Amino acid sequence: EAVRRQIARMDADQVAVVLPPGWGELNSLARLRLLQRQAQFSNQELALVTQDMEIRRAAQQVGIPVYSSEAAIMGRRWRMTPALPPVDPRRPAAGLPDPPPWRVHRLDGLSQSPAVDQAARPSLHRSRQRRIRAGQAYRRPLPLWFQIAGYALAGLFILALLAAFAYFVLPAATVTVVPGQQELETTIQLTANPFLEAPDPEAGLLPGRFMETYIELTGTTRTSGSQQAATERAQGQVVFTNQTNRTVRIPAGTIVSTSTGNRIDFRTLNEVEIPGPVGAQATVAVEALEPGSQGNVRANTITTVSGALRTQVRVTNPAATSGGQSALVSVVRQEDKDRLLEEVYAKAQEQAYEALLPELREDEWLPPNAVQTFIIAQFFDHFNDEPAEELNLTLRVLVQGVAVDEAAAREVALQALEEAVPERGKLVADSIQFLVDPNVTVNERVVTFNVTARGKYVIPIDSRELRAAITGMTFEEASTALQERWLLARPPEFYLDPDWFGTLPQIPSRIQVRVQFDEAARAENGE
Repeated sequence: EAVRRQIARMDADQVAVVLPPGWGELNSLARLRLLQRQAQFSNQELALVTQDMEIRRAAQQVGIPVYSSEAAIMGRRWRMTPALPPVDPRRPAAGLPDPPPWRVHRLDGLSQSPAVDQAARPSLHRSRQRRIRAGQAYRRPLPLWFQIAGYALAGLFILALLAAFAYFVLPAATVTVVPGQQELETTIQLTANPFLEAPDPEAGLLPGRFMETYIELTGTTRTSGSQQAATERAQGQVVFTNQTNRTVRIPAGTIVSTSTGNRIDFRTLNEVEIPGPVGAQATVAVEALEPGSQGNVRANTITTVSGALRTQVRVTNPAATSGGQSALVSVVRQEDKDRLLEEVYAKAQEQAYEALLPELREDEWLPPNAVQTFIIAQFFDHFNDEPAEELNLTLRVLVQGVAVDEAAAREVALQALEEAVPERGKLVADSIQFLVDPNVTVNERVVTFNVTARGKYVIPIDSRELRAAITGMTFEEASTALQERWLLARPPEFYLDPDWFGTLPQIPSRIQVRVQFDEAARAENGE
């Protein structure tokens, strides 16, 4: 009504009503005719601008031009093509059909009496005769050729229905397929942290268990150094002279030495007594305290007596001492210690992994690269440059490692493998294998390693897609199409009812599909 009033207030010859999107008040023929009559009454040409399909169809039925946008009406003129004749405001009844005669007489004021009106009305006889003629025309038999044609068309239609039913609805088929298996492999990186309390599978974090033990090893190696070393002590005889009037006792081991040059000490080998008076003498054998050729001294060079006897006796060697010798002997070098330490430590590293194995619990795995060794103590039985044919070492080593919960690692790897299986695929449990990469990374007791989960899954087959792929095919064509589209463990099996039909049904819903996933999982494992 608001639009009609707005149109009535406008003086333009052409009026375009722009309807906002989603405004569906004018999707009624009655409302559109109301606007159209208002435009006709105002001698205006009405048009609509809208994209609503219902309004567009209704406007086209009543003869109102419709445009899709305001730009489409710029610079254009339009005209309505109303289905009803235009309304003349001065003669509103001009477009109406002619009334019956009896109404014309009444309307024109010509009727003067009820008899005239009754004569103008159709009589009961004429009305009855009209109905009789209509009934006879209805009961009149059709021509023979028309009846035969009708029966023939009806028979053909029934035959077509029966043929369509037999071809499309009657056949039914059952297709049995055994899907094949496809290899699948996924690798994930896990981190075992002994400081972690609870696992975090999404982040690849597992708690580890810290282990340690001690091992002690010994080793021996030949010394490689050599140098001149004293081997024999020089020996000789000395003469003691009593300087008192009483007997003087010289005990064994009395030290006498040279008084010129480098002091060389000798010791007496036995005990002797020198009787008085002054000048009495006694001869005693002596031996150098230090081995080597420096103990070979000339005659009359041993003149000093050590201790309290120096005031009681004099000493001299009438002959030179002899027998002191030096030889080339093996000595310990630092290189010998380094080499022996390296050899023994290498053995300790080799035995470190075996030493930690008894500490493992059930379902735990110890990465060999995660084992660390530390030297706690080392003991050599000789010092550097000390004469020795062999050098011995006692080494104490601390062995540490991080044990990984193998069951938890497999569970995380299995979860990753299951996520990698395509939708509707089924993982074959007996085919699952886990491989742990021995090359691990250790950083401050945190072990990072890779786990590979490998297995087979049964190929997923969509029943609806399978039915659509073989509709209307022969058995050979359907078998070829299925084996090209999907990996099957064996050729598909077909059952058709009736079996004489020859092709699979044209309607997919008439094909029943049996996908034997369980047999598919057993088939390849049995092979």
